[in-house]
Amino acid sequence: MNRIDLMDRTVVVTGGACGIGLAVAERALQSGANVALWDVDAGRLARTSAELKAAYKERGGSDSVVELTDEASVEAATQKALAAHGRINVLVNNAGITGSNGTT
Repeated sequence: MNRIDLMDRTVVVTGGACGIGLAVAERALQSGANVALWDVDAGRLARTSAELKAAYKERGGSDSVVELTDEASVEAATQKALAAHGRINVLVNNAGITGSNGTT
């Protein structure tokens, strides 16, 4: 795998507790980034965050339960990430749930 230079950058990943968001977070950690995971699922977020912290001890990490449709929730998570990491360099807007598929 090629290496992306994210050394000492802070990456916020929305929807980071599973799926594509988790894969992005892992890749960012492997590339030297500090990662702030944001997700609406508190239980899954806590498990994923603990697993990533155990696997990537050398990189800083933080997590926040965030409802992206609530401005106060996003602001609180932003302030928590800034307090933990000092800055945000990258935002990966991955969160979202698709509805059912149908003919249009």
